[in-house]
Amino acid sequence: MIDEFFILRRDGLSLFHMTLEENSFTIQIPTDLFAGFSSAIVAFASELGSGHLSKIEIEDQIYVYKVMKDLITVAKMSSDDDETIAEHVVSILHREFVKDYKEELRGYDGTVRRDIFFPFTNKVHEIIAKCEKIAEKNPNLLANIPPSIELEVIEKLSDFSEELVNNFPDATIKLTREFQQKLPDDFMNYTMFKLGKEVGKDVAQKKIKKNVNDKAMLKLLREISVCSLDNNIVTLKICPFCRGRKTKEYDCGFVAGFIEGAYNDPTIEVREVSCHAVGNKYCEFEIFKKLNEE
Repeated sequence: MIDEFFILRRDGLSLFHMTLEENSFTIQIPTDLFAGFSSAIVAFASELGSGHLSKIEIEDQIYVYKVMKDLITVAKMSSDDDETIAEHVVSILHREFVKDYKEELRGYDGTVRRDIFFPFTNKVHEIIAKCEKIAEKNPNLLANIPPSIELEVIEKLSDFSEELVNNFPDATIKLTREFQQKLPDDFMNYTMFKLGKEVGKDVAQKKIKKNVNDKAMLKLLREISVCSLDNNIVTLKICPFCRGRKTKEYDCGFVAGFIEGAYNDPTIEVREVSCHAVGNKYCEFEIFKKLNEE
């Protein structure tokens, strides 16, 4: 659970602050003091190199940061809480705050009463509740999807997550193609690989209920498409995930993740090495099996 939420300017001006969890054992830091500290530490982190400050941990408290342009968004939580929820909350609320108060932020110097931002309190409660609901229903979903993905897309995937496994393969193919088309290009393959890995693991546990070897993996994959396995190369002759798509990069991260997840073996990695969507004849996936170093 997030205890406190802040929206600050990079110059040290506090714009919005709310306390969500009252805890008598937690020392409340004055908002303006925290804004000044955050401004200084963000500037210091920027001077050290590329990238932005993402997290500060002080004993049993964690401060998750999102820094973009002139704003700093921060969620404070206990160290035993789920950081992935906080990461999504700060990213989503950062976008929502800028969208809702675009005009008010233009030229704002702090002399106007800060209560113009108070209505944002309702949106903070709403977004946190949605993220917690997703995490409760699908513990690994938020961890596998970048915070930049729109929450509505994640919610829809969460609603159909059980169907991805229970109604394999028809619902898996249909819903995955639908979800894939809503992802930004720069996150699509990574996100689909992570999703495929979770689905592959769950489907294998449900249908096979024992360690998955090459033969068992291929049996699962043949429910998706006509396929073969030769010299650690899996070939899908008809891939339902990239059918009708034309892309510049390999497009079937879900299948690569599905195969790797089905094995559920840390010594096995799978990567797509050929894709029909980029003009290759078939979609192919290489299975890398690491040797035990014992």
